[in-house]
Amino acid sequence: MFPRTILCALDNRDLARIFESALEGAGYKVLVVRDGFRALSVWSEDRPDLVIADVSLPKRDGFEVVELMRKEVDEGTAPCPIILLSDSSISPHYQERADSLGVELLLAKPVPLDRLLKQVDRLIKPPSPESADLQATSKSTVEAKRDPDADGSSKPMRGTFAELPFPRLLHQLHGLRATGVLRLASGRKLKAIELREGVPIAIKSNLIHECLGNILIRSGVLNEEQHQESLDRMKRGEGMQGEILIAMEFVDEEILASALCEQAREKLFEIFEWKKGRFELAVGSEIKRANALALSSSTANVILEGVRHHYPIAAIDKFLSTHRHRYLGWAASPFYRFQEIDLEDDEAALVSQLDGLNPLEKYAAASEGMRRALFGLLVTGMFELVQNESPRNARLGCAEEGAVDARPGRREIAVDETAIRAELAELVQNLRKKNYFEIFGVAQSCTEPALDLAYSDLARRAHPDRFQTKGLAIRELASEVYERVSEAYETLRDRTRRQQYILELQIGEGQSTENESGKRALAAENAFQLGMGLIQKRAHEEALMHFGKSLEQNPEDGEYHAYYGWCLYLCNPDSSAMVEEAIEHVNRGARLARDREKPFLFLGRLYKVIGKVTRAERMFTRAVQIQPGCVEALRELRLINLRKEKSKGLIKRMLRR
Repeated sequence: MFPRTILCALDNRDLARIFESALEGAGYKVLVVRDGFRALSVWSEDRPDLVIADVSLPKRDGFEVVELMRKEVDEGTAPCPIILLSDSSISPHYQERADSLGVELLLAKPVPLDRLLKQVDRLIKPPSPESADLQATSKSTVEAKRDPDADGSSKPMRGTFAELPFPRLLHQLHGLRATGVLRLASGRKLKAIELREGVPIAIKSNLIHECLGNILIRSGVLNEEQHQESLDRMKRGEGMQGEILIAMEFVDEEILASALCEQAREKLFEIFEWKKGRFELAVGSEIKRANALALSSSTANVILEGVRHHYPIAAIDKFLSTHRHRYLGWAASPFYRFQEIDLEDDEAALVSQLDGLNPLEKYAAASEGMRRALFGLLVTGMFELVQNESPRNARLGCAEEGAVDARPGRREIAVDETAIRAELAELVQNLRKKNYFEIFGVAQSCTEPALDLAYSDLARRAHPDRFQTKGLAIRELASEVYERVSEAYETLRDRTRRQQYILELQIGEGQSTENESGKRALAAENAFQLGMGLIQKRAHEEALMHFGKSLEQNPEDGEYHAYYGWCLYLCNPDSSAMVEEAIEHVNRGARLARDREKPFLFLGRLYKVIGKVTRAERMFTRAVQIQPGCVEALRELRLINLRKEKSKGLIKRMLRR
């Protein structure tokens, strides 16, 4: 049995490469084309089992391609399933046209990779194990061994930096909301990055100069003799290097936390310097024993920083020269146009001058810093390259219409995570009570520019990028806000749909049905907030009840499990059975929220209670690795080390007797 065939007609070369590799890894045969004319030619020759196509294909657009494909269907043959992808928000006109052509799915890019793969499997039967084995022996672009420290069974998608340089790869995986382990190699250099929904959360490396001890030596905190002594103790199995350095009093907890953070950042940004390399992504995998990346900024900011300071300028200039006759246009996708990105003052000034009417060659003589910034804005997807100047692009670039906030360092949402939870929960409740006009604070007769301005402000505030380093509950609340705002905007920007909505309001049918999962997420968060307030008042029994309600509504949130377990112990501190049950809950929380410090802090405290001090110390260290500013974990580590020193002093006194 031969594998099922998928035709991918995608204008974006990077996205096409990732789709091809991911679908081949899932056992499908993939045919890739770049324009509508070629898509029709391949369709006629190969008759694929599924088509994935851009709406905005060159030569013939996606709708025209589908229309011609439908006309060629043989009598008595079921029509081929088709997925269309739109660069911009899906307009009512697009949806109506897609429905009339029998398109199974019309999706706005970027599409989460796991969602796309599930839809493909739903529309065409997955290949048999035999065909998957056959496909696995077909064309591959790189040979790589599986990381023994990574968990997961998915087949990796593979490629090279010649096809997809690292900044562009990271951007595409961000848009695809990829979760898994990205393994990279360049010569003898080996690295692995763990991604969660497109955000780098952990990293490991085989480079000696990136080890913790060498970073401390370079910063002047440690000397060679101290470093060697710590390595010798590691070989004797006395613990991790950071724990040993603290026990030896060569560093304190604050210095260690800062060094671990710098170590992780150095490992990540060094990859931007690679001129050659290969990669593979194992979807759904995890890394054990890696440096947590306590990044407080979005993936777009990570890419921009890497391009600013590390990416080879020769590669940037080659790209700018290759595309010098193309024009700069604002991204059609709201997801990219409103993503969180912080600009320096000179970069913000550059953005304010970009009006969509000038070719790229105009900036060829700009300073290196400006060329880097320009390339970074293109790689992150905030801007696109188009063949000709476009009034649409010029309009979207106007500052007065709110297409982007170019102020450096802007933050719309409070930094404190507790405040973020409360703010988002309140925002969700308010949005549910309001009709679409009230959401934007505009009149029913508002102009399109006024609506655009109001939408852009809310879209920035609720953009998923702002919350991807936060907990699951926060991300779900933010997604509901973003989807509600986008739904309202899509309705009001179309004149026909707006009039229909006004009519529905007049007859009392304007309130949309709430999404069931959104209801559960909000109910879970409300119960969690109540529990947090009660635990601060030491009303542990009541708090436990509310944390239990949070788990009933959302059992996949690791922080809910962690707080439930910790509160269970606080309610029953003298019961060994309850302590064990509490550890089970907090352990599950740590597995579900590996990038959150609270589960590890609670685990450390619980292990201390049952006398497992070494394990407790490791949990506190892990909490500090994830969040260097975790004062409670730093305090616990300090207390453990003080007890160690007292113990050493007592032993010395006893030996003198």
